[in-house]
Amino acid sequence: MNISDYRKKIFLNSQYCNYYNENNGTVLAGILRKFGYMYSVVLPDEKLKEISKTYRKFTTIVNTCVAAEIILYIYLIVFPFFTSFMKMPFIAAVLVLSLIPLLMLYLTYLGINYLYENYLTRYVGTFRRTTFNPSLKNIDEKTFENYQKTPRKSVYILSAIIVIFCLYAFVPVWVENLNLNKKFDTAVKVSNVYLAFVPISAEVYANRAYAKFNLKQYKSAEKDYEAANKYSLSDNYSEDILGVKTYYLTPQEMIKDFDAAIAAEKDEPVKYLLQYEKATYLLKIKDYNSALNMYNTILGAYKQKKKVFFSPARAYYNRGTALNNLGDINGAKIDFAIARRMCPECTFTADTTLVQRP
Repeated sequence: MNISDYRKKIFLNSQYCNYYNENNGTVLAGILRKFGYMYSVVLPDEKLKEISKTYRKFTTIVNTCVAAEIILYIYLIVFPFFTSFMKMPFIAAVLVLSLIPLLMLYLTYLGINYLYENYLTRYVGTFRRTTFNPSLKNIDEKTFENYQKTPRKSVYILSAIIVIFCLYAFVPVWVENLNLNKKFDTAVKVSNVYLAFVPISAEVYANRAYAKFNLKQYKSAEKDYEAANKYSLSDNYSEDILGVKTYYLTPQEMIKDFDAAIAAEKDEPVKYLLQYEKATYLLKIKDYNSALNMYNTILGAYKQKKKVFFSPARAYYNRGTALNNLGDINGAKIDFAIARRMCPECTFTADTTLVQRP
């Protein structure tokens, strides 16, 4: 196939190829292009020119309706009920998410095609329904030449789609990078815009939560972490939620939340981590006796060579802090020495480390 035939193949499937002459008659294309309308005479050029203009207007209308329906379906059905769809069996979710919009689109094409048929009946006359099947042999050469000179709107549409896809794919990476560079205000602003258009991105919710946390917007950060859990269909950010709460809940409320999380946790290493974080929180609020008991428990597990996720060095140092505040100076010195020997480069603090950068 030469380049000219290749271009003609593209032309055959474009809205500019909307008629051809066959057997001393003219076949017009329907909006649904498998439909054709046969006239028993060859229609004059002026009439065909007017029909072509109207055909393109109808195709613009149908494309606009289809785009609007897709956008409405996404924002009124898919996004609001996203988690419900994701909890369905895979086949059921695929059927619901594909068959309903396809049916809507098909009915739209049928409806607008019906209006176009009425236009043809009024403007041209009665036709016989057939199949619209243009070929390289029967296309109108003059129309093809005009098509080649016409600016390609599809290029602009394709460019817009590429830009939208790039924004969809790379903005989350950009937000993460803003957090990495501690530009938290900008991270929140960019996330706000992104989530206005894609309100189901767990990754962006988590990054916005982290930025808000660093801006001391704790309650708002907690809500974002909850949204990240919701849209990731997981509890990946539950520990971050717990960590954020340590900055604004009362000690009584926070201890209850820690106890509930520890009781609910079935993974033993994670349970020890939560106990470590609770002990660190107790140290922070100066409940040294309770903190000491908790550190003794988890360091006992570490000495028994059980799998733990917390830092033993930090646990030793924090236990030393509790001992020091309780008057056991020698015990504190021993724990401080162990901690520094285990991690000489560490900076030890009494802050919880549950909130992690996504």
